[in-house]
Amino acid sequence: MANRPLRLTSKHAACRLWLSIAILFSSLFAVPSFAAGRDIVIGQSIDLSGPQGDIGKDYLAGAKVYFDFVNANGGIAGRKIVHRAVDNRGSAERSAQITADFLGRDRVDALFGYFGQGCVESLQHSDEFRRSRLPLVAPLSGVGVEPGMENMFFIRPSYATEAKKLVGYFLAQGIGKFTAVYAADAYGKASLAAVENELKSRRLSLKGRHVVGSDGAEIEAVARAINADKPQAIIVILETLPAAQFVKAYRKLDITAYILGLSLIDHVTLFELAGQEAAGTMLTQVVPHPHNWDVPVVMEHDKIMKIYRDEAPSHLSVEGFIAAKLLVAALKAAGKDASPDSLTAVLRETRNLDVGGYTLDFSRAKNRGSSYVDINIVTRKGGLMH
Repeated sequence: MANRPLRLTSKHAACRLWLSIAILFSSLFAVPSFAAGRDIVIGQSIDLSGPQGDIGKDYLAGAKVYFDFVNANGGIAGRKIVHRAVDNRGSAERSAQITADFLGRDRVDALFGYFGQGCVESLQHSDEFRRSRLPLVAPLSGVGVEPGMENMFFIRPSYATEAKKLVGYFLAQGIGKFTAVYAADAYGKASLAAVENELKSRRLSLKGRHVVGSDGAEIEAVARAINADKPQAIIVILETLPAAQFVKAYRKLDITAYILGLSLIDHVTLFELAGQEAAGTMLTQVVPHPHNWDVPVVMEHDKIMKIYRDEAPSHLSVEGFIAAKLLVAALKAAGKDASPDSLTAVLRETRNLDVGGYTLDFSRAKNRGSSYVDINIVTRKGGLMH
């Protein structure tokens, strides 16, 4: 179920109505995109201060340093990249308003790096986004893609691909008794279904499945229930805060079971909240380790981060950097007279683009350019070990 269709919830319907009204107003001030001779305007709606703000900040840092590097070296055929990153605070409704401004008065040339609860899902149901023909490049999401979304280009694999890799790795080690704890949202349900499908294909099933609501009130009770399952491994399909709460609660009951999580768990925040209880937690990652100097794009990212930003690289800043490299490569290939259609066509025809030891391929009508999944472990000092 790697591309499981998303149902239009009441929340998504409200976002769609809000986006339609906002765009109708803002379009009164709009001018065609890709106006000749002006700067290239990139619009990004991203959670910087909401529930997943730590993830958003790292992703943004990696993207921004590459855009700064390109601008400092002449831009794209003399045109500067204007990167408008707006904080949606993790709100799908706020993201809808931001998108309305991007598609209307802000005259953006492309959408980029969307991230936040429900913002990518609601955008998929936007007729205005479809009509705009603007590409959305590298949203930080593994959600399933609706049919007909020809202008969405993900660099990261689906949550289903991550879950499949995680389960497959441990099955190969002879571990087959899994329990899952998952969020009561599209992310949680889609990833849970992927886990169950992978186990079913091997004639296995989960020993238990336990849902956690948005307020996390059930976490202590869920930890006790899972301990009663006596699993060998627990797959945690939660955002960072509830994941940390679960790890801390469960490790008081059992120190032997493996705890496994997906890449949207920020290991730094996990360690800050759960402390030493987080050590040994295994997390999937969708780009190479930020200190793997055998990968050229990792070395390039580290070098440019040291020039433009005084902070340590992370998996997420590497991902943002790769995303920005993809967009810049597409803009260069589309040429100075590019239109949204021609930029989308360039992205759609991207075949085996090597951005430095990491390859992206959107040919054969694929919405996802990579299936790369690695597994790392949280160390006793709070780092990630490959």
